[in-house]
Amino acid sequence: MRLPARVSQVAVAALLSASLSAAPPLSAQRGPVARHFPTDSFYIRDWIRGSAKEPDLFVEPREVAVTRTLAVVFDAGTREVHALDLNTGAKRFVLSATGEGPGEFKRPIHIATTPDLIGVLDAATSRVSVYSDAGRFLWTTRVPDGGAVEAMCLLPRGRVRVKFLGAVNAIATIDSSGRTLTRTSLPVPAPLRQAPTFANAAYIADGCDDAAMMVIPYFGPAWYRVSDGGAARRFLYAEPGLEAVVTSTVRRLEKSPGSETRQERMTTDVSPIARGAMQRGDTVIIEAGATKRLPYELLDYYRAGDGTYLYSRHLPFTPNALAITPDGRLIATIIGEESSSVLRLSTTTLSPREYAKQRRRQ
Repeated sequence: MRLPARVSQVAVAALLSASLSAAPPLSAQRGPVARHFPTDSFYIRDWIRGSAKEPDLFVEPREVAVTRTLAVVFDAGTREVHALDLNTGAKRFVLSATGEGPGEFKRPIHIATTPDLIGVLDAATSRVSVYSDAGRFLWTTRVPDGGAVEAMCLLPRGRVRVKFLGAVNAIATIDSSGRTLTRTSLPVPAPLRQAPTFANAAYIADGCDDAAMMVIPYFGPAWYRVSDGGAARRFLYAEPGLEAVVTSTVRRLEKSPGSETRQERMTTDVSPIARGAMQRGDTVIIEAGATKRLPYELLDYYRAGDGTYLYSRHLPFTPNALAITPDGRLIATIIGEESSSVLRLSTTTLSPREYAKQRRRQ
């Protein structure tokens, strides 16, 4: 899981970073909750890229998104953005870290897509470079303090919407010139407004449109629908989580006359209630985190308009990142010790045991 890092002032500068401790027993969470599953609740593999057959293809695929025809994968290990054919997994093109000129990036940290556009946020230049689904550079949108962005989405007319680290003034809409149009705080309880950045980490469901975005906090009992003007509606998770209780330890890294550099490590014994989020039309899909039932292998479906819980699906494994295709299939990434993979999954009415028997017969 990606965890936030930020820079703040201590004398001249202080370096702050955050990390998550090992997950505690699930008994630390509330629950269980009565979930219901549709008949086609299980996923099976359609294709795979990487793994033992192609060990050099992916190193650390941290994010994945989809266009109308492509699966777009951000590999943090190589600083590359891979575009794969959505139907076959074949490589279409690769965007590599080359510099700071027009259409280039140096230290990419996030990607976002629309049906026919790809955006890459570069922390080194604090800008989003936007490309066509053929890999052609189109334009750049500057993002103030881009290194503090933990999630983003592309909007019409060259605008972007971002979730900055923390809770105060954390959500911003930025136009194509880099001007901030709106900025609002994450609608969390007052005590959490001043809590460490780590406690207020959140995802933005991909596919957010011009009207609203779905903000999915790592911790806590609820998620939010935030309108373009900043108004927020609060919806409970199917199985509410706990707020993060953060313990901080500080270590001095370097000191010189007039300044010092420190590292602050923030940990919690509370498991994240969410591990990712997607959006498909009026449906928000949240990858469940700390849950009593099948931990880390559930997708919970909600209606975006009013937050109503709809149903859940089983996952065959715990992915590092997920995206949903227009026809409801999933693109997942797996980061392994020796090799990493990207694969497409589709639903089936067969249970895992029935599917295994069918494969053996074939």
